[in-house]
Amino acid sequence: MSNDTGVPSSSCTFEEILSSPCKVGLDDEVNPSAECSADHFFRQIWQKQPAIFHTSQRQDSKSNALSKALSMTCNDVADLLSQCRQGESQPLYFQQGKPVTYPHGLYSSNPFAAYLDSCSIIGNHADLHHHLIANLCNDLQKTFPHVYANTYLTPPNGHAVEAHADDRDVLVIQIIGQKTWKFPFGKEQVGKNGLGVPPSIKSAGLCFGQEIVLQLGDFLYMPRGFVHEATTETMNSGLFMPSFHATIAIATHGWRLSVVLSDTIRHMLNGVADFRKALPIGLSPEYKSSSGSICPSKQLDQAMIMIQNNVTTELLEKNLKAKYDMHNSHAKEYREKKLMHNPRSQKMRGMSSQLDLDSVVRASIPDERESVVIEEGQLRGLTVRQENCTALMGILAVLKQDPSLHVKVRELRDIYDEKDSISKLDMICDFTLLSFARCCVELGALALVES
Repeated sequence: MSNDTGVPSSSCTFEEILSSPCKVGLDDEVNPSAECSADHFFRQIWQKQPAIFHTSQRQDSKSNALSKALSMTCNDVADLLSQCRQGESQPLYFQQGKPVTYPHGLYSSNPFAAYLDSCSIIGNHADLHHHLIANLCNDLQKTFPHVYANTYLTPPNGHAVEAHADDRDVLVIQIIGQKTWKFPFGKEQVGKNGLGVPPSIKSAGLCFGQEIVLQLGDFLYMPRGFVHEATTETMNSGLFMPSFHATIAIATHGWRLSVVLSDTIRHMLNGVADFRKALPIGLSPEYKSSSGSICPSKQLDQAMIMIQNNVTTELLEKNLKAKYDMHNSHAKEYREKKLMHNPRSQKMRGMSSQLDLDSVVRASIPDERESVVIEEGQLRGLTVRQENCTALMGILAVLKQDPSLHVKVRELRDIYDEKDSISKLDMICDFTLLSFARCCVELGALALVES
């Protein structure tokens, strides 16, 4: 959407981003002093260079959608992953930069089991799985023609994917924890499509002159084609926390002139019967046309005349808008029908999906363990990262030793004495506790104490 000046108008979320302290990645001369206008953003930053906006430094918030998204907790992330697990588009799993190719065999496609084994979890189209992400995307679409969201949950001291470039512009919003980003990259764009990142790119220096750390509420704008990589590390306070961020994808890969023009021409030519006919097959004499050419010149001349007479900027704009409208209509239907209410009110998979950090758990009794239904191919046990294994197994042992012990999930650390353990409890973040409790309830080792 745009105003009379041709510059896109702003959603409340985008206005708040632009009014926050900003630093650009390449050209310091275009750094705005305090805040960035929409005109400045789209003329000096958009598709030219990355920029970071420190909305975390603001004391007030005018965007209801943004403030609610930033209020997401580990409980909300767990609900989101449970919804993704049940959806058509399953989460993707990465372990220290490498894709997990068979998550069902390793983790029964359980994102909480994968997280315990130090996997990062990517939720595709998270705007179709959580109402707060959906509302944020709806608001940003008042500025950008069409957006959707993917989410990235990464455990402490981990990273999801290796250095790569995306084929679309994105806005990254840090929601939980922090993440360190590196742009090993000068002023040259590198795409995907199977192309590796040349060593010359990695040695060309960093955008922003250094690594950057996104804190809660920070936004990162990244143009398509910029190589980047991100990791989680110990926070300045010494705490080990996961990182959870949402990548708002602005689907610019489908807005290119090459795409819009080719789609328009193909649709136009398909409306003429002669242009729908197959071309001669191969070069053998049996299949040659009378002119000896695979593509008859007369037919090509007619197609070119039709294109020149009918393809106009107005037609391209009309077709591009129709493309936006189609995607937005589809997204609106799913967001409103399935997600414009708290996902906790929806029926989810088993008792484990009802668990949050304030839920109370206890050791299960034999009848409860025997009643657990293990699906075909589902594993009975868990694989837990080495740093956490001893402490988590110790917590489970304490609960089993005293069946009368009822403990809130967030307080499970308190029942374990780490003196004799090589595991450090400060490595066990809240999401690790929640993942462990959900897996143990699903497998029958623990039971939920219903209020």
